[in-house]
Amino acid sequence: MSVKDSESFYRLYFEDESAIQDQTTNEEDMNPVQFTEHILSLCEELYSIRTVENEQIIIGDCALHHWNQEEKKIEIGGFLLPKYWGKGIMSAAFELLIALAKEKYQVNVLVAKTEITNLKALKFAEKLGFQKMSNDGDIIILEKRVL
Repeated sequence: MSVKDSESFYRLYFEDESAIQDQTTNEEDMNPVQFTEHILSLCEELYSIRTVENEQIIIGDCALHHWNQEEKKIEIGGFLLPKYWGKGIMSAAFELLIALAKEKYQVNVLVAKTEITNLKALKFAEKLGFQKMSNDGDIIILEKRVL
């Protein structure tokens, strides 16, 4: 992902009413370039997800962020537009990210976080081998050992 993708990346989060938005920041007040630069600054790795049929349109993203080098832990996350759910797209993207995390960062543990009410995300994470570890308010923290 780069700033050249900012228009399409911004639309992913702000033109689809079903997109999950982080309301704890003023991201909705940023222009596409500012938003993209902000998200890039938070991530070690950020990749767009696109279809072969239309590579210009971003249908999702996946990222590695909050790298804790001392504990060899890194968070993984992503978003995919609902019309693309159930096609194996996010599973494939996460498998690639997990391989990258192991190779490039030599991680021991991957961390995933989601809201307690996001049952689809919980089921998805558990399918990938993540296990519930704790709660932080309304957020469930899951981990996967990748030694």
